[in-house]
Amino acid sequence: MPSKRLLKAVLPLLTVMYSLTLYSQTKQITGSIKDSKGVGIAGASVVIKGAKGGTTTNAEGIFRLAVPEATKTLTVSAVGFTATDVDVSSMNAVDVKLEESNNSLNEVVVVGYGTARKRDLTGSVASVTAKEFNKGQINTPEQLLQGKVPGLQITNSTGQPGGVVVVKIRGNNSIRAGNTPLYVVDGFMLDGRTPRPNYAPSGVGTTPASDPLTFINPNEISDVQVLKDASACAIYGSRGANGVILITTKKGAIGPGKLEANAAIGFSDEMRKIDVLDAGGYRAAIAKYGAPNSDSGANINPFKEILRHGLTQNYSVALSGGNDNGKYRASFFASDVDGIVLKSNLKKYVGNFNGQYKFLDKRLSIDFNTTVANVGEHVAPISQDAGSNGTLISLALIWNPTLPLKHSDGTYNQANPSGQVNPLAISDAYTDIVNLNTLLGNVNAAYKITDWLEYRLLYGLNYGTGNRKAEIQGWIKGTGGNADGAGAAAVLNSYLFSQTLTHTLNFNKDITSKLSLNAVAGYEYWKSQWWGSTTSVSGFNYNLSQTNRVPVHYYDNMDDGNKANLLTGSFRDPTVEIQSYFGRAILNWSSKYILTGTFRADGSSKFGKDNKYAYFPSLAAAWVVSDEDFMKRFKFINTLKLRLGYGQTGNQEFPADASLDSYRYSSFGSITTNHFGNSGLKWETVESYNAGIDFSILGNRLNGTIDYFYKKTKDPIFLAVVPQPTGVGGVQYKNLFGAYVRNNGVEVGLWGDIIIGKDFNWSATGNVTFVKNRFIFPAAGTAPLALTGGLHGQGTSGAYAEAIAHNQPLDVYYLRQFQGYDKDGIGVYTTAPNYVADPNPSAYVGFSTDLSYKKWSLNLGTHGSFGNKLYNNTAMSVLNISNIIGGRNIASGLVTTSESPANPITTSTRFLESGNYFKLHSASLRYTFGNLGKSLKNFSINVTANNVFVISKYKGFDPEVNVDKALNGIPSLGIDYIGYPTQRTFLFGVSFTL
Repeated sequence: MPSKRLLKAVLPLLTVMYSLTLYSQTKQITGSIKDSKGVGIAGASVVIKGAKGGTTTNAEGIFRLAVPEATKTLTVSAVGFTATDVDVSSMNAVDVKLEESNNSLNEVVVVGYGTARKRDLTGSVASVTAKEFNKGQINTPEQLLQGKVPGLQITNSTGQPGGVVVVKIRGNNSIRAGNTPLYVVDGFMLDGRTPRPNYAPSGVGTTPASDPLTFINPNEISDVQVLKDASACAIYGSRGANGVILITTKKGAIGPGKLEANAAIGFSDEMRKIDVLDAGGYRAAIAKYGAPNSDSGANINPFKEILRHGLTQNYSVALSGGNDNGKYRASFFASDVDGIVLKSNLKKYVGNFNGQYKFLDKRLSIDFNTTVANVGEHVAPISQDAGSNGTLISLALIWNPTLPLKHSDGTYNQANPSGQVNPLAISDAYTDIVNLNTLLGNVNAAYKITDWLEYRLLYGLNYGTGNRKAEIQGWIKGTGGNADGAGAAAVLNSYLFSQTLTHTLNFNKDITSKLSLNAVAGYEYWKSQWWGSTTSVSGFNYNLSQTNRVPVHYYDNMDDGNKANLLTGSFRDPTVEIQSYFGRAILNWSSKYILTGTFRADGSSKFGKDNKYAYFPSLAAAWVVSDEDFMKRFKFINTLKLRLGYGQTGNQEFPADASLDSYRYSSFGSITTNHFGNSGLKWETVESYNAGIDFSILGNRLNGTIDYFYKKTKDPIFLAVVPQPTGVGGVQYKNLFGAYVRNNGVEVGLWGDIIIGKDFNWSATGNVTFVKNRFIFPAAGTAPLALTGGLHGQGTSGAYAEAIAHNQPLDVYYLRQFQGYDKDGIGVYTTAPNYVADPNPSAYVGFSTDLSYKKWSLNLGTHGSFGNKLYNNTAMSVLNISNIIGGRNIASGLVTTSESPANPITTSTRFLESGNYFKLHSASLRYTFGNLGKSLKNFSINVTANNVFVISKYKGFDPEVNVDKALNGIPSLGIDYIGYPTQRTFLFGVSFTL
């Protein structure tokens, strides 16, 4: 018995000793994990196959792992790459190259209020990673995506640095409400507005707006998800009608601290010119038309004086690192972009800081994201709604090329017999400075209640301030609110504050061996406020002469203006509040059959008291056909997935006070009505159907997606004239019951590897979208329901070019048809206007390609638009032939026609031009040196170019145009009027890691 007790005591000790002996028989495995181009993959997972134990690679893709001596195989994996097994039975050092998985259905992507595997997606969702973004000078994040996503149309509406980028997903959905998608940055829904104050000096007109996303550092964007159909967007309810764009910023990675640095410097010039007469041609035109002699003997080009080679500089640094319990990333970005027009500039400083930390044995995670930005602008006196004598570009176009801009003593020539303003002088006299500050931040806490149930809380805010100071000095005569020659100034302030609070429960569990459920349920409260003030004054008693000026700005000395001309005002938009309840469930059977159901209830303060809440459901299904047994014989098919979905979303992107009586208090003490209230105002509802195919073939070398979509926007909101008992008319926001806007079409996306070799690789991505747009309202009959597309310029008061009409595209051109000239050179037109052309493109395309040879790489990005017409308001109102009689310049092409200078300006199809174009918008050539020494890593240099060329017959600066020429409260489309010329930019850059 004692011996047995001794054996029982000794046996566990012997077992432990034996285990320790086995454990001590280990070996160290070291190695590197790289992609197909030889670049180290940070955060790759290296685990012992069939046993516990593993590690992750550092920032350079290096790992070190102690494994039992008997270990034979390691499994290496990384997000976006195909996992592979590595034999280590007879080696202690390995170098592994992972192949990128172009069609990784198991890859997790961000969707609304959660994540899901690509395999489980039933809706139309496109993902673009940082590697695929456009290269070069990117002033706004939208430009990263141009030409990259089927169904996504991106238009740079102006060449002004930081100007508005118009984004539409699958066509125009609404007559009056916005057509811009919802942007969500790291889970926070942006307001869509900007604190930048608008300014419209008399005689100059409203200067173009800036893009609301300018404050975001494009270098810090990790990936973007574009949600296009109702299955994907219904979770966002009343804000998802126009699609949703989810922006995820870069986060820290496991490993020691890593410093990334980028720098670029370059210049910009004019991509295209508008052809006007030079001095010789002008003299010949005077003789041809028998015009009064306005030859002043010089030979000048005004554009050489008001344009320049704009200098561009970009600098960014980022520090990141972390471990299993916490990661961090901090970055700073500085950009200084001189526009090609004198006194135009975009300067911004952006700081980002985010962290992801885990507590309580990793059951609690707290993430935070913070962006602090300062954006400054110098705005040139360029307007798209002024008369032809009020804006810098039009003044340069029509300036007599024989008339010097300056006298011999250096003073400006302001004694032009035609009465036009000297463009160089107005550039000097006009100063317009904008300063914007933005704080965007959120905190996201998540607690794992169980392994399959998680509670999440998100609080976020966006606070922005805008200050604008502008002046026109008194020494310039004849424009810009300066008819009395005493100068004018204004100071404007604007503030924007929005915040959100979101609670969600996320459920992700395998119910059985075949059935899994990924679900989310939540509550959200969102609130936004916008307010501001304006002070303007004219009548200063200094700087009234070119030769007697002091370096003082009027806007810094507002009290020096004439008190009788002092105007002050303020505004406060009604607070917008949205309260929401939502849920989504994704059922997956055998990873082959997927069903998704989504529901959201939204209550909004924007709507009338009779319709505060609306409900938005969706249902979609997917079938992974390639996983069926009968598909195994088709060896060339790697993946084949069918999708089908239906759902509803809403649109509430219209003024916050649309359902309320709105009044305006004028500076003269009177109160006038803006619009009448409507307690029954309800949501625009978008019904969406989508059928799609996702496929991957030839060993994942060729991948694609094909979608058919059909969208119907019911009960569109319209600004209608309402007769009043007093006999005085007014306007009111109303739903057009029985009407709808229809968009239907097909989109195709293809991407893949054409050549994969040891030294040479070639991949390409292409997409095309065909879309047809119609407004249906049988009750309206054949006459226009409303007119829009207001035209500007001398002789065009009250003119229009477009209409809203039954069974026509939105903003259809409604014009008299030009039939040529009579024997006297006077235009001949049809008596009545007709529906003549479509401003909406019927097709738009994108194509990009990447080529690499050893350490060289080339990236090209292109896009195009086809099937639409543009109205050249510039040719009609600014460069018309009657200018020659008044001593002003004309378009060079006019002298070859039979048109008479006596021909009056007439709105007609004469000024419709093809909107077809194809543009090389991005080109980048890079040479990667790799690691230089022990500290300098991933060193590379690059040369990039943007807006390299455009192929188009259009006669304006750029066929990529979308000037806002709203009329009767209805936005226009496809009208061009003396905008900021498109900039072509060349940059030389360098990047490295420490």
